[in-house]
Amino acid sequence: MPSELAPGFLIAAPNMDDPNFSKSVILMAEHNDDGAIGFIVNKPTPLTLGVLLFGVDEDLADMAAQNGLGGLPVLLGGPVQRHIAWVLYKRQEDEILDEGSISVGDVLTLGASMDTLRAFISRQRTGPFQVILGYSGWGEQQLEGEITRGSWLPLDLENTLAFDTPVESCWDEAVKLLGLTPGGFMMGGPGALA
Repeated sequence: MPSELAPGFLIAAPNMDDPNFSKSVILMAEHNDDGAIGFIVNKPTPLTLGVLLFGVDEDLADMAAQNGLGGLPVLLGGPVQRHIAWVLYKRQEDEILDEGSISVGDVLTLGASMDTLRAFISRQRTGPFQVILGYSGWGEQQLEGEITRGSWLPLDLENTLAFDTPVESCWDEAVKLLGLTPGGFMMGGPGALA
């Protein structure tokens, strides 16, 4: 197991029975001795960006609609703090990050400020972005234990999974990047047949 799982991805094993994480692809933002933080990138909520914004800032919701962004699906990043929205985007070279932003590898950034979201909705910033509610978190050594039990498969950071792969096929594509066939493998802990 790699000592640092971030930046990278975690792919839910086929036997993952937690409904929060079944067939999840998680972008790992932080991993250290204290625990880990990641964001599911393939679980759309029933909300669109327009509906989400309407409850927060009607002017911004109108701007999103005018710029063709109101129908953008909002993703569920995990079961922790689902009331906080994050913006996942590809940062520009030499960009100074907002306070509270998380740099993920050389390209991706997770920002939690309304200014970041407003910049994308107003088209002051261009490029792909995703809005993600909540995150996934693990305490000290918790994730390592889950990997040892066969619940997760680590994958190196692959930027195309976050933006260029449709959410409905993201898990299958991630499994293929691991060199496996979706539906053709099983995982388990010590003593399990694989």
